[in-house]
Amino acid sequence: MEEYNVYIDEAGDEGINKGSKYFILTALIVNKNKDLEIAKNVDTMKQNLEMDIEKQLHWKLLKGTPNKNMIMDIIGNLDVLIINVIVDTKSIKIIPSNNIYNYFSGYLYERICWYMKDKNGVANIHISARGNLSKKSLSEYLNRKNHKKFNIDVQYIKSIKIIPNERKRLLQLADCCCSALFQALKYHNDIHFNYIKKIKEKIYCKQEHYLGYGLKLVPSNSKAPELHALIIYITKKSELSPA
Repeated sequence: MEEYNVYIDEAGDEGINKGSKYFILTALIVNKNKDLEIAKNVDTMKQNLEMDIEKQLHWKLLKGTPNKNMIMDIIGNLDVLIINVIVDTKSIKIIPSNNIYNYFSGYLYERICWYMKDKNGVANIHISARGNLSKKSLSEYLNRKNHKKFNIDVQYIKSIKIIPNERKRLLQLADCCCSALFQALKYHNDIHFNYIKKIKEKIYCKQEHYLGYGLKLVPSNSKAPELHALIIYITKKSELSPA
């Protein structure tokens, strides 16, 4: 089986009815054999920004539309796949889990497994470190046999590691993709939407549909007007309209 490296980062606050309107989890997937080659592009970005390549690349610290366009232009030409789970925290009523983060991440791992199945591959997952994230609790959650909400086939997950962003260049790239989407939904204007349009060919898509795949909305019945406006901007059509 082919091996893939998956880099996961987040943006926003997963707390229900507090903090940010949207909480986003993003997975950046690369073929393991191409990992180093793709990671070198992060060094190129830093050089273009006149940054020390040893320093961590943070989307939120970038200044100027040209610099952000440069990063998105580079990502748009890389051999990567991007999956996003977008949680409308204002529309969530009840979470049937003691661990909110693990519950939301179930949507992401479900889609990672779909992609691995399509590619006859397995995933080595690298998760951006966060204060309350436990590899043990996450592994136990993913290995439960009584998942009713998610179709998570753990045979497609080879390993899970929790790593600080500064130690993995492609975690920093996942941060750029995740934070750019978060800002696009926060500001919902053409400038921010255009960042996502530049990488739209890298977003997981099935039968020309992004919703449910590379742009998974939780809950699915959320109005999420900013997300629907973004999809119209990048595709020139609404996925909610009849085919």
